[in-house]
Amino acid sequence: MKALDMDQCSLKPPFERTRRHIQISALTMALLMVFAFTAGTTANAAPANSAAVSKTQGTIKRFHLEDASVDDVHRAIQSGQLTATKLVELYLKRIDAYNGRCVAGDIDPASGLQLGEIAPIANAGQINALMTLNLRGKRSKTDTADQSPDMPDALETAKKLDAHFAKTGQLIGPLHGIPFAIKDQFDTFDMRTTDGSMAAYANDRPPKDAEVVARLRKAGAIILAKANMGEYASGDRSTRGGTSCNPYDTTRSAGRSSGGSGAAVSANLVMCAIGEETAPSARNPAANNALVGIVATHSLISRSGLIPASLTRDRPGTLCRSTQDAATVLDVLAGYDAKDPVTAASIDRTPRQSYRSFANEKSLKGMRIGVVRELMQPFTKADEDSIRITNEAIADLVKLGATVVDPGANGQLFKQAVIELLPALEASLLTSSHKELFPSDTSNLASLVKISADPTSLPTDALFRLLLETEPAAPGETVYAMNGYLHQRGDSNIKTYDDLIAKSIFYKHAPIAGFSAPAINRLEDVANVTRRFTKISDGRELVQKTPVTTLDVSGWHTRRTVLQMLVFKVMADHRLDALVYPTKTIPAPILANPLEPSTIKSVTDKMDTLIDGIAYTRTTQRVLDARAVTAWRLSPNSGLPAVLVPSGFTKEVYDRAAVVRPDKSVQAGELLGPKAVALPVSLEFLGRPFTEQVLLKIASAYERKSQHRRPPAAFPPLLKEP
Repeated sequence: MKALDMDQCSLKPPFERTRRHIQISALTMALLMVFAFTAGTTANAAPANSAAVSKTQGTIKRFHLEDASVDDVHRAIQSGQLTATKLVELYLKRIDAYNGRCVAGDIDPASGLQLGEIAPIANAGQINALMTLNLRGKRSKTDTADQSPDMPDALETAKKLDAHFAKTGQLIGPLHGIPFAIKDQFDTFDMRTTDGSMAAYANDRPPKDAEVVARLRKAGAIILAKANMGEYASGDRSTRGGTSCNPYDTTRSAGRSSGGSGAAVSANLVMCAIGEETAPSARNPAANNALVGIVATHSLISRSGLIPASLTRDRPGTLCRSTQDAATVLDVLAGYDAKDPVTAASIDRTPRQSYRSFANEKSLKGMRIGVVRELMQPFTKADEDSIRITNEAIADLVKLGATVVDPGANGQLFKQAVIELLPALEASLLTSSHKELFPSDTSNLASLVKISADPTSLPTDALFRLLLETEPAAPGETVYAMNGYLHQRGDSNIKTYDDLIAKSIFYKHAPIAGFSAPAINRLEDVANVTRRFTKISDGRELVQKTPVTTLDVSGWHTRRTVLQMLVFKVMADHRLDALVYPTKTIPAPILANPLEPSTIKSVTDKMDTLIDGIAYTRTTQRVLDARAVTAWRLSPNSGLPAVLVPSGFTKEVYDRAAVVRPDKSVQAGELLGPKAVALPVSLEFLGRPFTEQVLLKIASAYERKSQHRRPPAAFPPLLKEP
């Protein structure tokens, strides 16, 4: 079949689509079984393992590709209905049909890329989720010949798997033949890896796989494609890959940084994908695409071979369509890797049984689950439908037998823990956000003692949200981490952080309220400390940029410790097995539009100063309460594990109006709506370190009862697709 050139894909008309339901008689199926056994010497008709063949009234369960599970694929292979090669071919056809550009925008004639302003397209019929196919001639821009026998492509890998099964009758591993997409942030030795960028690497293929990729291959997975991503792990867009779109509504976000990974799984371009999370970047696409997502305890899965976004918070994330599939992937990825020292903490911390064995629960009897109402506040109408869905999900947990500890609609699960722990452990947050509680500019000890003795002045729910949604200073973190990665990669042209900036093509767009700035601006901003002043005499602006020359990530370690201690206390006091809350309360936003404001309440402070003898004023915003505009950051900022499950679809949504200013910047206007749009909503379960198996029990029981996952209707089975 024709392979799609992922860098030059164009918007195609929707592929002809039909759904076929074929009834096959028991006699026909019996003949198929005989054929499967007698033709076992070929890769295209593998011998059946009778113990694994699913039977219903004497017939084999017929394989359907749409929302197929790992078990479905393996049963089909073992019964002779399917081969790994055929599966890859089916997915390549879907990619060819559905992976074109999905936003409007001018094409740069020199590069063929969308480098300027973009606009969403309703009912685009495309999602642009994948940027590099693992097919010879399509995998690299620096090696277009791509003929090395040491780098088999996806089809060649599938044929080897088929040959192994034909010879032995055994699957090579728990992911035998399963097609994966890998976020372009993870190294793949056989495919271009550039973090979504157009950086001019001498060799755009890194020398070896990231550890998670190597483990997937060893388990029999087929790396079918690299997923599109927010460039350098932020936003919905990359220079190289363009913009990914949500398969439930192509005008909306697929989930920002790992959005391509999420959209590809949801629209059935692959079976599972690996994303990455520094803040919301794996859970957000899981929520936006009605997927099961796992972000494991920070030390459980290796980050070796990951192009870093931080030193402290990066984590691989698993995105699949069921808890069983996601748990199977976790079994493959979890465990110590000497190349990532933090994974040493996982030794002797994993369960004796497989994670997969915990993802088959029917009841939650004996489980105690606490509801984090602090993350379920209806700040505006935009939050309300997601909260309604979450309340229904909590009622389902009770029906499943769980004891739900719920402080009520306006209650606070963390109130007492914040009162007891925050003044001592996170004094800097209190003193910076609530200056009115600290009359002295030089000493805070007496005030902290007073607050601890009489905490009635503390706005505990707002402080809890501030801990989640504000970022401690971490000067030098990104520059240090990226320079370390580039040194290990050893490219002869892109050697340093400065090279990334100087030797790249970048897209540009006007500033959009709440939206990620273009990659070039973000790269430059984190390399400098920027301060803005207003000249008192004439109102002119002075911008001071000071290069970052120090590294200090202690603020993030403090924040993680504080959040973990708060969670531990709440779970101990209420004897909880897990916490539950909506992953996000604002459904997928419209692409290239303003996001909901992240600041709920703030105070503006002004400070006069002299610079070279001239009087200036500096204005800063002191945030008193904050919200998540994508996904809540309790899990990433604490490093604690989370498992996400689809919890339903919205009935109505509200979006911010876009107000274009004379300088072409886009500001947030009024809240518009309601619109009758069905967008996915997700439930998130969080627990203590290394309790993924507990979370999988809860998530799988809820998944089994609720069955809220449904494939996006705009990307149905193709003609003649099984």
